[in-house]
Amino acid sequence: MAKMKYRDPYEHMSDEEFEHDFFAALDRDRLKPVSLRLPESVLARTRVVAEARGIPYQVLIKALIESGLNQLERASDR
Repeated sequence: MAKMKYRDPYEHMSDEEFEHDFFAALDRDRLKPVSLRLPESVLARTRVVAEARGIPYQVLIKALIESGLNQLERASDR
């Protein structure tokens, strides 16, 4: 299987914009537990990034999902 090149969906954002989206995602709705299967490599990368930012990896996953959804919604509004 060919390895896909990772493209950072947030590379166009400044650190301030990313953090704004990140923390805004944490301040929403009640939480519902879910089970999610991820490739080990994705989970490992997520843990590395979360550790570098000083946050739990689950929090990073939630923020990335929320931020990605916000971007998709903004793109569809155009």
